[in-house]
Amino acid sequence: MRYSKQIGFRLAATSSLMIFALPAYAQQAPQASNVASDGIVVTATKRTASTIQATPIAVQAIGGADLQAKGAIDFADFYRTVPGLSVQDEGPGDKRYVVRGINASGAGTVGLYLDEVVITGENSQDGGGQAPDIKLFDIDRVEVLKGPQGTTFGASSMAGTMRYITAKPDLDKVTGYVQGGLRTTKGADLGMQTDGAINIPVIPGRFAVRASGFYADLPGWINNRFEKGANGEKSKAARLSTRLKATDDLTIDTMMMIQKVHQDAKNYYNLQDFGGAKLPANYQADVVRSPYDDKSEIYNVTANYKRSFGTVTATGSRFIRDTGFVRDASLAAQAFFGLPYDTTGRSALVQNKHRKVDSAELRFASDFKGPVQMLVGAFMQNEDRYYRSSWPKADTTGNIPANAALLLDRAVNTQIRERALFGELSYKILPDLTFTAGARWFDFKLDQQSVALVAAGGGAGAGAGPVLKTKDQGVIGRFNLAYKVSSHTNAYVQVAQGYRSGGTNDQTAAALANVVIPDGYGSDQLWSYEFGLKNTLLDRKLYLNGAVYYIDWSNIQVSQQASNGTVSFGYTGNGGKASVTGFEAEVDARPIPGLRLTGSLNYSNAKLDRDNPVPATGRKGDRIPYVPTWSGATGISYSAPLGSNGLMGTIGADATYQGPMDTKFNSTISNWQHLNGYWLIGLRAGISKDAWAVNLNATNLSNNQTVINFNEIVPGVYPLGYYVSRPRTITLSGSVKF
Repeated sequence: MRYSKQIGFRLAATSSLMIFALPAYAQQAPQASNVASDGIVVTATKRTASTIQATPIAVQAIGGADLQAKGAIDFADFYRTVPGLSVQDEGPGDKRYVVRGINASGAGTVGLYLDEVVITGENSQDGGGQAPDIKLFDIDRVEVLKGPQGTTFGASSMAGTMRYITAKPDLDKVTGYVQGGLRTTKGADLGMQTDGAINIPVIPGRFAVRASGFYADLPGWINNRFEKGANGEKSKAARLSTRLKATDDLTIDTMMMIQKVHQDAKNYYNLQDFGGAKLPANYQADVVRSPYDDKSEIYNVTANYKRSFGTVTATGSRFIRDTGFVRDASLAAQAFFGLPYDTTGRSALVQNKHRKVDSAELRFASDFKGPVQMLVGAFMQNEDRYYRSSWPKADTTGNIPANAALLLDRAVNTQIRERALFGELSYKILPDLTFTAGARWFDFKLDQQSVALVAAGGGAGAGAGPVLKTKDQGVIGRFNLAYKVSSHTNAYVQVAQGYRSGGTNDQTAAALANVVIPDGYGSDQLWSYEFGLKNTLLDRKLYLNGAVYYIDWSNIQVSQQASNGTVSFGYTGNGGKASVTGFEAEVDARPIPGLRLTGSLNYSNAKLDRDNPVPATGRKGDRIPYVPTWSGATGISYSAPLGSNGLMGTIGADATYQGPMDTKFNSTISNWQHLNGYWLIGLRAGISKDAWAVNLNATNLSNNQTVINFNEIVPGVYPLGYYVSRPRTITLSGSVKF
C-alpha cells in the first residue's frame, strides 16, 4: 500500500496545528539554552546525543548502574517501571513487547536494537514477533522510545523502539568489573549468576578491546513428571568489542556477541492433568518432555567519520538466531487421529527456526553553524528464514527417539528484502523554536514457500507448494515542533506515522486438513498525535515529564481462525480500525542529598473503533488484548555515609502495578481469558566502599502469583497453562570494579 497520498493531507493538518501554536510560543522571551547536564545522554534521534530532558520525543532511559542496583538481568526485571510498556509474556525468548497499546498478531510492533544491530522479532505466521531476551551485562543503558519511530528505525517501530546500548571500549584506561551473586526463589533450589568485563587499551589513545561475559543458573519452581524445577533457566553469553581511532576524525567500532538460553520446560503450570485429575501446585501436565533452546549470534562494524559540519556513519550487521521449541501434542493426536494420549498418541510438536538478518545503513547527521540541520540515510536489510514443524511420536520416557514416526512434517522457507531512504530536516524558526519534518521511503518484498513432507496422520506429503509473494512500497512521515519555553521547561508537539508491512500465510498444514485460509495479508498503519512537556525544576532536584497522545490505527493485522467443522487453523488477516487515547507522567525527585523518589503513571484507552471484517473476532468497543488501562511504578532510595571510614550505605524500595487486561478482544472468542491486575514489590540494601559493593535484593516480596498469561495450545482440547511472575526471589551479590 502507498502512503504518499496521505502525506499531503496530514502535512496540511499538521502545519495548521503548528501554526496555531506559534503565536503563544512567539510571545515568550528567548531564554538561555543551558540544559541539565546530569541526565542520562541518549542517541534516540540518530542525529545528535542529548539528555532526556533536551530530546523532543517521549524517551525513557535506564542506566546500567540502576539496572545493576535492581539486580536486573533481562527485560522482565525492568519493563514494569517504563510507563506505557507492557508485554505478552510466555517466558524467556518468547515475548511480544507492547508500547502505548499497539498490539496485534504478525510482526512485532516495537523495534528492537542492540547498538546498531536490528534484532526485532520476525514477521511470521508461526510465532512471529518474539524477540530475544538480551541479558543485561556490561550495559551502558536501555533506551525506550515511545511513539512511531519508523522514519529513522523502520517498519516494525510503528509503536516505538527499544535499544540496548552496550558499554564501549575505553581508549585510555584499563578498567573492568566482576560481580556474582546467589539467588534463592521460593519453591526452587539455590541459583547463581555472575558477569564481568575487562577493558584493555592495546595501543593507548588508538585501539582498545573490551571483553565481557555472563552466566546464570536460575533453578525453576515448576515440576513435572520428569524432574523437579523443570522450568529452570541456564543462560550464558559473551561479548567482544573493539574501538580503533584510526585518525582524529575516524573511529571504527566492532562488536561480536553470542548468547545461549536453555530451559527443560516453559514457565507455565496446569491445574489438572490430561485425564482431568487435579494436579499438585506448580505442576505441569505434559507427558512429553518440552525443552526450549535459544541461541543468538550478533556481529557489527560501525565507522564514524566526524568533521566540523557533521558526522558520516556507516554500519553493517549480521544477526543469527536459532530456536528449538518442543511442546506436548499428545492430546491433539488423540483428538485429531484417535490415538490415546498415554500410549500410541504420546507425541510432540517440534518447532525449529533459523533466522539470519543482514543489515546495513549509511547516514549523515549535520552539525551546521546555521539554523538548518539535517539527517539523511540509506538502509538495506536481507533476511532469510527456515522454519520446520514436525510432529514425532515419543516413547514412554517422554523422549523423542531418533527414528520416531511422524504424524506431520512441514518446512517453510522465507526471504525478505527491504530497502529504504530516510531523512529529516530541522529548521530553527526562532532561537528556542525548532520545526522538524522527516520522511522514509521504503520498498519491501517477501517470498515464502512451504513444503509438506509428511501429511497429517503420517502419509506422504504433497511436496513443495507455490511460492507466495507480497510486496509493499510507500512513504511515511514525521513532524515535530520543539519549543524551549524557559530554562526549566521544554515542550514539543509531534505527529508521526508508523507502518508494518504485510505478509503471507503458510497454507500447507491447513490444506492437508481441507481447510482454506488466505494466502496473505496486507500492511497496517497508524498516525500518532502527541504533546509533551519536560520540566527541570528546583535547581535540578525535580524532573517532571509528561505526554498526552492519540493514535489512529487502521487495517490492523489480527489473528483469524478457519475451520472445516472439526479442525481449526489460525492465520493472520487484516482487521478493522482502532484508536488509543492516553497520557503518561514521570517524576524523579532528589529533595535532599542521597534521597531519590521516582514515580510513573500511564493511562491507555485502546479499543476497536469498528467491527473487524469477521465481527466474531472483534467488535467495536472491544479493548486491544494485553493492554492495561492503568499501569504505574514508584520507588524510593536513600544513600548516606556509614561513619567516617568511607563506607556508603543504600536502602531502597519499589512497587509496580499492571492493571487488568484480556488475552483476546472479547469473551466470545475461543480461549479468551481475563488477566487480573497486580502489584509487585521489591526491596534492596547495599554497602559500598571505593571499588567494591555488596547488595541484597528482594523481588516480588509478597510472592504475588497473579496469572500474567495463559498457555494456548489447542482451545478446548488442552487444560489451560498458567504463567505467573517469578516467585519471591532474594539475591545476595558482590561486585568489584577496577
